[in-house]
Amino acid sequence: MYRNFSEIRQAAREKSGARAAVPMGHDEASLEALVMAAEEDIATGVVFAPKALVAETLGRTGIKLPPSIEMVDVESEASAAIEAVRCVSSGEATILMKGMLKTAGFLKAALDKEVGLRTGRVLSHIAVVHAPRQDRLVAVTDGGMIPRPTAEQIVQIVQNAASVMMRLGCETPRAALLAAVEVEDPHLPETSLFASIARDGIEGVEVQGPLAVDGAIDPEAAAVKRITGPVAGRANILVTHDLSCGNIFAKAFMYMTNTDVGGMIAGATAPIVMLSRSDAARTKLNSLALGVVTGA
Repeated sequence: MYRNFSEIRQAAREKSGARAAVPMGHDEASLEALVMAAEEDIATGVVFAPKALVAETLGRTGIKLPPSIEMVDVESEASAAIEAVRCVSSGEATILMKGMLKTAGFLKAALDKEVGLRTGRVLSHIAVVHAPRQDRLVAVTDGGMIPRPTAEQIVQIVQNAASVMMRLGCETPRAALLAAVEVEDPHLPETSLFASIARDGIEGVEVQGPLAVDGAIDPEAAAVKRITGPVAGRANILVTHDLSCGNIFAKAFMYMTNTDVGGMIAGATAPIVMLSRSDAARTKLNSLALGVVTGA
């Protein structure tokens, strides 16, 4: 299994034909990420944005776009989003990447009934995190799509994450259903929900819960707390019970540590790269490489 994003980017370089469609990708971080992706032979790109906004960023930053990055002039965020999605659904591009536009407008286009990227499955957000202390990649989900998932949705969220991790070389997906404690507590309804899902099991995935983060990811902590099981101390998928927890958890990694992160939406007909509008170019590059490798 790939251990970090350097290895993911190397794997992406070994593939060919990846092209990212980026609505409102006129911001500095998106353009820098596309330039780096082109320079590293990870992907080419096409940006859908008002020409004046692109020109302003290029003039202010001095960024030079290579010929492999195409610019398409559009009038608004809505038209940028729908045209970028159309580009991917038609096969002209292979990855959809969110630029400087609000998530609601981006997802509205991605889920459009005529040109969208629906499959009928649950779409869920996955933040792949390089945890240096454990020297491994871990998926955090779902911090971007479903506010309060049902049991059935959680099963699909886990399956989406397992599929991504297996494309990253993971032989055995191990999903920890996270809570504050490892026992069912009537004051914490997610503990009963997760215990029920763990008892039923999920095909193709080792699943355990409820588990606190320490016992899920750290072998020493699991041993001290006398937590046993196939996931304890070895989880590579961390599942939260609602969007807020997943979003806070992933962003805490990004902004409070030196952890490398890449984010995407799984369950669509093509990889959808989506993190925050405030993300740095390196994070966007990680996400693009993640999309290239897992979208194969």
